[in-house]
Amino acid sequence: MTGFRGTGKTTVGRILAARLQWNFLDMDELLTQRFGASISEVVARHGWHCFRQSESKLLRELQTIRHTVLATGGGAIEHQQEWLQLRQHGFVVWLDAAMQTIEQRLQDDPHSMQLRPSLTDQTVADEIRTVLERRTPLYRTGSDLRLLTDNSTPEQLADQILQVVGTDS
Repeated sequence: MTGFRGTGKTTVGRILAARLQWNFLDMDELLTQRFGASISEVVARHGWHCFRQSESKLLRELQTIRHTVLATGGGAIEHQQEWLQLRQHGFVVWLDAAMQTIEQRLQDDPHSMQLRPSLTDQTVADEIRTVLERRTPLYRTGSDLRLLTDNSTPEQLADQILQVVGTDS
């Protein structure tokens, strides 16, 4: 699962994993456990470069996992070498949403906003626009399936994924 923050990767991923009777892993949760601190705390102490290096290393470690739904961090797609390797072993779903939907979801979840630091020091709307301009081409070429999440429930999205990948994957 890939996509910008607030598109439902973790929520949909958990539902999908349960329906497939697979494991579920969330890269942000794994990195938080490794650091013993939130992403915001890691970035404040060590900077984005350190966080991105750890994210890249984790992607390499997860390249050959099987029977697991993996919710990647929104920026994991920017590690192109590792991403291409990961893609050789799995089916990648891009959860996408309109900028306004993402902004509303982020504002509705203050806990998420506290745990995830700003990527650009811009307003939320400007940051979403700036980052999506850079990442959208990567999401497009780095995914096997794109689903718009604006008007669908997480359960409906999991159903759509299952229709494509099947239950025997």
